[in-house]
Amino acid sequence: MIRLPVLSIFAVLPALSIHAASAAFKAAAGEVVPFTLGTRLFSNRAFTVLAVPPALEGARFIRADIDIAQTLTCTRPGTLYALAATDHPENSLADDLIEHGFESLPDAPFQLFGTQPLDKATLFRKTLAVGETLPMRKWVVFAAHGDLRLSFLPSSSRPLGGRENWRNNDGATLPNGIRLPRVWPPRHGDPATNAPMEVPYLDAPPEVLPIDTGRQLFVDDFLIAETTLTRTFHTATKYAGNPVFKPETALELKPAAVCYLGHGGVFYDPAERLVKLWYSAGDLDGALAFATSRDAFTWRRPDLGLPAGGNLLLPRGGRTRGDHAGGDNCLWLDTFTTNAAERLRFMTQRDARDPHWLSASADGRAWSAPVPAGRAGDYCSFFYNPFRGVWVYSVKRDGPRGRSRYYAESTAFLTSNAFSRAVYWCNADRLDAPDPVAQCVPQLYSLNAVAYESLLLGIFYIHLGPPNDVCAKGKFPKITELKLGFSRDGFHWHRPDRRAFIPAARAEGAWDLAYLHSTAGVCLIDGDRLLFPYCAFSGIAPDGSRGVYHGASVGLATLRRDGFASMDGSGTLTTRPLLFSGSHLFVNAIGSVTAEVLAADAPLGGTGGSVRVPSTPIDSTCHRLLDVSAFANRPVHLRFHLRNGHLYAFWVSPSESGASRGYLAAGSLGRPGIIDKD
Repeated sequence: MIRLPVLSIFAVLPALSIHAASAAFKAAAGEVVPFTLGTRLFSNRAFTVLAVPPALEGARFIRADIDIAQTLTCTRPGTLYALAATDHPENSLADDLIEHGFESLPDAPFQLFGTQPLDKATLFRKTLAVGETLPMRKWVVFAAHGDLRLSFLPSSSRPLGGRENWRNNDGATLPNGIRLPRVWPPRHGDPATNAPMEVPYLDAPPEVLPIDTGRQLFVDDFLIAETTLTRTFHTATKYAGNPVFKPETALELKPAAVCYLGHGGVFYDPAERLVKLWYSAGDLDGALAFATSRDAFTWRRPDLGLPAGGNLLLPRGGRTRGDHAGGDNCLWLDTFTTNAAERLRFMTQRDARDPHWLSASADGRAWSAPVPAGRAGDYCSFFYNPFRGVWVYSVKRDGPRGRSRYYAESTAFLTSNAFSRAVYWCNADRLDAPDPVAQCVPQLYSLNAVAYESLLLGIFYIHLGPPNDVCAKGKFPKITELKLGFSRDGFHWHRPDRRAFIPAARAEGAWDLAYLHSTAGVCLIDGDRLLFPYCAFSGIAPDGSRGVYHGASVGLATLRRDGFASMDGSGTLTTRPLLFSGSHLFVNAIGSVTAEVLAADAPLGGTGGSVRVPSTPIDSTCHRLLDVSAFANRPVHLRFHLRNGHLYAFWVSPSESGASRGYLAAGSLGRPGIIDKD
């Protein structure tokens, strides 16, 4: 526990006291000053107070960095006032304050600072009791009279994970043995930093790693005690026949020839044995349309018999209010739900000043009453994390480094004001290289994820510029490229390979010139390969017209199953202590591979009790090595021996079929469910 010294900061009244981690954090935590005309509002902005509402006459407020999140705790009761943007579609914290029990005062919104309507503020009020906590994802102007006391710790001063702290976690334990902190999600992220995200479970992995869930991938050192092999990361290969889905109908061709995954969704539905595609037709705010395929390469547009016509589920409505498709039409096929009326989950944004809306449906023909998720930027999405049984909302907000992502979660998808609990998550960082021509600071345009085998696979949309106004003037699409990240705890991302996993072509006339997008679901499994649907823009329509958002089609990129990283060469790899209940050791490998089992309490160089057998292939990515049933349910090491080989993954299956009991991304073609089991 950190002891925080009390800083007295009122010269006349003991009206407010601030606890800071140390004197070094006094500026980051903020100073308390009179709320008067002309007073500077934020420590990192030049804005000054333009008006003082009657309720704040004689009050004092905390002046701090507008971009730094804070968690405040009441140590002496009193009334706290808060000022939040009235009508900012992305940065207003009005919903957050209401969620935390503040009341909006009847005073009319007023021009707190600046000259824009977005700079108008609404006044909120709440009486705080001792011990009440206010976690705020971004700074709010807090003010008070009297003897209210608060303690707080700015996000930038909080201790990060770290080996010692992470090993003392006392929260939920994940299937891979990682134990989370009790306070989750973490609130220590700094949106202003360009440093890569810390991954505390790699610094302090569990003493013993349970491996009953999924194929175990070598994307990091989580599994490895020692090795003489070399790790190689791999990128996807674009299908030579791309695009596999392009504008064809009259609606899709006008006005801009667009079939857009933004975010849309691509999933395999085992109930109908079909790959299903949801997309925006005609433009970015087009109608919500639907297509199906047996193999993800050849598609048909079914006539749905709905009022919107053809293969349309919802008509085009643009950025207006109503029961129509909007922007950010993100969909998720939920094969876990027992409620058939909620198999299809949907998020959209219509009017830019309204919240994002959440709905559910059996098949997209009729939708539940929309639930407001909260206001945010114009490109939010969501995904399901089955390792913890939560829906995760990937919330877009602008920050000190431009476009970035905030994280919110809920066990129930249809959660009102889910975004109000969002915490800063991640952005592009200094390891994301700028485009050599555009020379813009990279930003995180979007982040989608899916459970793949034993971890979360994240796909990062890295925005490389140029700015929108430059692209509009030149009538060409901006550059976004798709990169990968991996998470074993559902929040912290390990991004070891900063090459584009799927790059923009950057060639005039190419269908995927620029502005690449992935989709909800991220990837499909097709036998021994992965299929990554992606959308891209050529910047030109068939009629020759050009524009930033012209000419969008959908293509596929492929990768060997489990093929994100391989351990290569001739040598050995010894795992950390593992715990499993299965009987059959399998590997995804190329070349000569053998394995042995070592007692966890024996020296790693020991050979007692080892068994070596040649591999027995089931398919090119599934080789059965040996029976390890005698070592089940007790910690052991595995040692792999390679000779001119490539090792991608290993797992212990309960059956000779090789079922991993892991998660199958957006579905595996021909498989009966989303979990790999017999």
